[in-house]
Amino acid sequence: MDSYSSPASRAEHLELSFLYGGFVQYRPGETLGPRVLPDWEMVLIIEGRVVYSADGREYVAPPGSLILARPGFSETYRWDPVGETHHAYFHFGVEHLPADWPAPQEWPVIRTRPDPVLAALFRHVMQRIHAHHRWPAEPPGRAGSRPVEALIDAFLEEGCTDRQAFESTRPEPVGHAVALMRSTLDEDPRRQLRLIDLARAAGVTQKHLCRLFQTTFGHSPMRTYRLLKLQLAVALLSRSNLTVKQIAHRCGFECPFYFSRCFSKEIGQSPTDVRKRMRRGQPPPSSPLPVDITPRMFW
Repeated sequence: MDSYSSPASRAEHLELSFLYGGFVQYRPGETLGPRVLPDWEMVLIIEGRVVYSADGREYVAPPGSLILARPGFSETYRWDPVGETHHAYFHFGVEHLPADWPAPQEWPVIRTRPDPVLAALFRHVMQRIHAHHRWPAEPPGRAGSRPVEALIDAFLEEGCTDRQAFESTRPEPVGHAVALMRSTLDEDPRRQLRLIDLARAAGVTQKHLCRLFQTTFGHSPMRTYRLLKLQLAVALLSRSNLTVKQIAHRCGFECPFYFSRCFSKEIGQSPTDVRKRMRRGQPPPSSPLPVDITPRMFW
C-alpha cells in the first residue's frame, strides 16, 4: 500500500532514535497535506470527525480513533467540517524493530474503536514526552522506547487476539445473529427482536439457526439473547451506579419485576444480592455465555 522501505534492523526490543509530540486544535474545514511522511507518527483523535487519506486509501476517523502512519505515506487529513478538531500526536524514529513483529507493510493503519488500554498507553507516552524536556534532542533510550513498544504491540495485536480466533470458530450465521443481538442492545434495547429477524440477519432458516445455536452455545437463539441481556446486567450491576430498575430498562426489560425474576432464575441470585456481593469484593456469578460477546455498557 505504501512506499515504505524499512532501514531498521530487527532486535529483541523496539529502539527509537527520537521521540516528540504535542497537541493541536484545528478550525472546522481545515486540512493538513498532502505530504509525504518522513518518519513514524501515531495520532489520537480526541474531538472531531476526521477523514484521513494515505496512498490513495481513505479512512474515516471518529473521536477516539488511533492512526499509525509509516514513513513514505502520502497522506492528507481533512479535519471536521462542522466543529473543531483536537488531536494528540507523536513522531518517532526507529533504529530497531522487535523481531517478532510483522513487516510494517502489514500493519493496520487505523483503529476506529480501539480498546481503552490503547488510549491509556498513548497518554502515558505523551506524559513521558512532556516530562523529558530534552526530547527529541537525544535518543529516548529504553525507558522512552518501552511505552511506545507496548502501545504499538497492543495496536498490532488488537483484532488478532485470542478473542478473534475464538470467535472465528463459530459458524458465520451465528456470528451474524449475535452481531444483531449486540447492536440491538447497544442502540435500541427496547426494540423487539424476533427469531425471524435473527434468521434473516444470519441468512439461514429459523430451524437451521436454532440447530447452530444449540451446538455453539447450548441454547436456542432467543434464550441466548435473554442470557446476553442478563450478562450485560451483571456487568452494569458491578460497573455502574444505575438502579436495578434502570438496568432492567437498559437491558431491554420493560418490567423490573420480570427482569428480577428472570435474573434470579438464570443467575441463581437476585440482582441486588449480586451487586452487594461484588461490592464486597466477591467475583460475579459464572457467566452464562462467553464473555467476549457481552454488549458495550452504554447508558
